[in-house]
Amino acid sequence: MSYQGKLLIAHPNCPQDSPFHKSVVFVYQDNPGNGTLGVIVNKPSKYTVQDVCAEKKLVYLNNGPHIFHGGPVNSNALVLLHTNEWQSENTIAVGEGLSISSDNVMLELISKGNEPNHWRLFGGLSGWGPKQLDQEMSGKWPYRPENSWLIADGNANFLLKTPFKHQWSEACKLAGSQMFEQYF
Repeated sequence: MSYQGKLLIAHPNCPQDSPFHKSVVFVYQDNPGNGTLGVIVNKPSKYTVQDVCAEKKLVYLNNGPHIFHGGPVNSNALVLLHTNEWQSENTIAVGEGLSISSDNVMLELISKGNEPNHWRLFGGLSGWGPKQLDQEMSGKWPYRPENSWLIADGNANFLLKTPFKHQWSEACKLAGSQMFEQYF
């Protein structure tokens, strides 16, 4: 199964000390030989877009959104998940109506007011080695079912317009309804 374009929703029994407790991860890349990459879409950091732009000697004048914790891998990486009408130097389509950009020009464009209609900026990634996510989904040792994931189809409206405070509970409902539709 390919996980690209899917939401991985932390199981309700996921331990509170896990970095994925009550997380919703959007998988934007799934390659059998290289592994899986995604971003946690519902965990804002204390930093804003203004903070990151200021570090790069750029000025962002909008009363800006927070940067989200994308995951525990490569915390210095900046990844922009956005609607697909906008592009930067390194932009790839990753789902229905969605693209990912990760390059040095994207912040410069955004600071000048050239930004996507809807977007979230992430610091860090979530990543799994080849076959690791399949093992987690199966609950095989060393993984336990309570550390596993619920799964649902992702879309731009849910990822970029649903308030982050409600995304985990809404994603749980979405996974349940999609599972129900699959069987009935």
